Amino acid sequence: MAYVKTAMVILVIAMLFSLVLSYAFIMTTVSRVRDDTQRVLDSFCIDKSREIYESIKNGNNDMTSDVYTTEFMSRLVAELGLTRSGENAYHERGGNVIFRYTNPLTANLDSDTLSLTTEFDVVIPVSFADRELFELRIPLKVSSVLVLK
Repeated sequence: MAYVKTAMVILVIAMLFSLVLSYAFIMTTVSRVRDDTQRVLDSFCIDKSREIYESIKNGNNDMTSDVYTTEFMSRLVAELGLTRSGENAYHERGGNVIFRYTNPLTANLDSDTLSLTTEFDVVIPVSFADRELFELRIPLKVSSVLVLK
């Protein structure tokens, strides 16, 4: 009977260890995605700030949501090595992590401050024994602010 208790204790410890490693993987992935997206958004904001500023100042708010969103997504996909399909961008490796951009890019202008914001969901499939149990959905919001002089 002592063997059963020992086996159960080892199994519980292994499950807890697996849970801690999964949590660390998820938090590292979310942090990396947020940082990479912030880097691309900052770069995009600096490169396109004058055009977006002039567009909003002239009352053309539709232009920022269509033209610049497409260009931002293209830059994001190119710099992060993602595969794009419609509004979804996939990063495929063993775990098949999927990034879904729900509200790709919005621009606001308050006096001489340009604010670009992107909201998206990071969807991470959680699997056990080579079967997908569920998708973990983590909403993220990244902003970049530039004061135009």
